[in-house]
Amino acid sequence: MQLVILAAGFGRRFGGLKQLAPVGPQGQAIMDYTASAAQSCGYESVIVVIREEIREEIESHVAKNWPSDLKVHFAVQGPVAGTAQAVLSAAPYIHGPFGVCNADDLYGKAAFLALREHFEPVLVGYSTPAAARGHHLLVAYHVLRTVLTDATVTRGICEVDGSDNLRSIAEHHVSLREDGRFDAEPLVACAKYPPRILEGNEWVSMNLWGFYPSMLAHLADAVANFEATPTGRRELLLPEVVSRVISSGAEIVHVIETDERCIGVTHAEDISIVNDELSLTPDPRESLLNAAAKGRTRS
Repeated sequence: MQLVILAAGFGRRFGGLKQLAPVGPQGQAIMDYTASAAQSCGYESVIVVIREEIREEIESHVAKNWPSDLKVHFAVQGPVAGTAQAVLSAAPYIHGPFGVCNADDLYGKAAFLALREHFEPVLVGYSTPAAARGHHLLVAYHVLRTVLTDATVTRGICEVDGSDNLRSIAEHHVSLREDGRFDAEPLVACAKYPPRILEGNEWVSMNLWGFYPSMLAHLADAVANFEATPTGRRELLLPEVVSRVISSGAEIVHVIETDERCIGVTHAEDISIVNDELSLTPDPRESLLNAAAKGRTRS
């Protein structure tokens, strides 16, 4: 099992390189915690997707803060903007089932463990029906557990069937209302997804996926046929491609629901909030180094 970390974003709303924003008690970035979780959960390697202009900064951070025995590859995103192209950029390093996550969201170790468990016969906490193990996977969170402030964020609202398989996913701008509920406005207006009010328990995607390599062919087709327009779509989003693929019946994506919280950095003011929540969390670099030391001892 490999993990693809999407770290090529521009951080326009954040105003800088939020992939390396110092949110931990000792200045750790969120993806330091992600690397720690991946190694402790037994992921074989990590693939970090970057832009060429931030390569030196990201590689320097990883070299300084991640252990040398954690296998890391760097993939430069291609010319098409968006998370679909970002995942496809990692294809040369992928040789089996792989997870996908954002560099600026803190998912928690349990979620990465559940994702890995889906692709293996050994149960490690989350029970996935045997019939669903041949499908791709999305770990979904309740929208209430993913919003930090009243600032607008983007969330993929999920619809599932009776077997907890994904029926559709649509990206929405989500903002907190004064009554504690949420306004949701679709990124692309259409009759199928009108503006709506969310109660807070709805399932949303935070871009934590598990895929078999067959998904890469669909991504390649989507990227090859994508045309950005000045007034319309400028980025090709991963949930958009997945939604089209499952609607066609070509693939099935199973959804695991979690009550865990997923926090991340979208706006600059999020840093202090995330920092407060991480103040009692062990230094991920220490966890990584301890895992590396144990590995050397075993060998």
